[in-house]
Amino acid sequence: MKNKKYDSRGFSLIEALTTSVILMFVVMTIYTLILQTQSTHVTEGNKLDMNQAARAIDLILCENIRNSGSVLGLLHTPPFLKAPAPFTGIYPLNNKTYPDGIILTSGDMNAVTKVASGSFTPGDSLINVGTVNNQDNSATAWAQNDLGIVVRADGYYVFKVTAPVGLGDTTLTVRATPVYYSGLLNVPGKYVDFSASHLGTLGNSGTYATDSPVFRLNYFNIFLTKTETDGSKTLTLTTDTEGVANVLAPGMMTTARAVPIVPNLEDIQIEYITKDNPPELWASISTTNTNYDDPCQSSGTSSCTNFIQNFVNKNFASVRIFVLFKTEDKHKKEGVGQSYSKPMMGDAIAKVLPAGRFHYTYFTYEVFIRNYNIVY
Repeated sequence: MKNKKYDSRGFSLIEALTTSVILMFVVMTIYTLILQTQSTHVTEGNKLDMNQAARAIDLILCENIRNSGSVLGLLHTPPFLKAPAPFTGIYPLNNKTYPDGIILTSGDMNAVTKVASGSFTPGDSLINVGTVNNQDNSATAWAQNDLGIVVRADGYYVFKVTAPVGLGDTTLTVRATPVYYSGLLNVPGKYVDFSASHLGTLGNSGTYATDSPVFRLNYFNIFLTKTETDGSKTLTLTTDTEGVANVLAPGMMTTARAVPIVPNLEDIQIEYITKDNPPELWASISTTNTNYDDPCQSSGTSSCTNFIQNFVNKNFASVRIFVLFKTEDKHKKEGVGQSYSKPMMGDAIAKVLPAGRFHYTYFTYEVFIRNYNIVY
């Protein structure tokens, strides 16, 4: 029997090189497919994030603006207040070099009363009121944990009810620490509530005399933008400042203060359109106002007067919101990629953002205020 001989020769150099080249092309093709799939996943994820953020803006911010005002229109009736009302359910917090903010609230038409039997001093635990019943006296219009607002010609004070309220009661037990008061807000370099300058006093100073209007609030919301440690911006919602002037300060991000609701903001700017013909725009690049933190301090008497008149007379027809979202693609290098031409947004001028690893999505909203012009 013959032994079968095997060829003991290995691959030749040419065969090895050919195999290596083929394998290299296969690996490169697979790697390219992985990168493309990952990039598509990131892009689609960014689109989903932007759509969700845009929906949150519409459902939370726009809906609050749409319903702002309501029963607070009573502040314009002579029996309640003979001087200009300091708060009408919507309050601009505009800043030319930083995202804008806004204070919004709506009142309950069944829970309308006045300070009675003396006066209310901020910090007191009781407010003597004319009635706690609803309009037909069939039920109590107030309950424990309700928010309410007491108003005078030069300020307002938002309080929280801390005890159950019974039918026919003539007092509201309230927390000593305010939910908010006019002129409180002070976030250095970002937001200033100019109530103190145009009303002449802070809402927690002095007393609220007999017959000062008192309303139960359906909601009281402050929308501000916070800069995170990584430089990104987040829209926040504050429903109770607990007397803190800077709700965005480190350590203040609690459930009772600035709660994050929409991340990845590059900018948000707000315009207020009046019912004049032609309409005036406040917080627009075309306005004569130059100080957007406090239009009453440095923009001149006429523009301040015009703004306050529109504000007090509930002359806003609609509110226009400009939002620019930003997401980061970490697979791209800094300075590489397309630059983005940011449009004019409210009072913020148009500019070109530097090329980088960011995706931008731009939205505009115009909200017609449902209740703002109602006077009961």
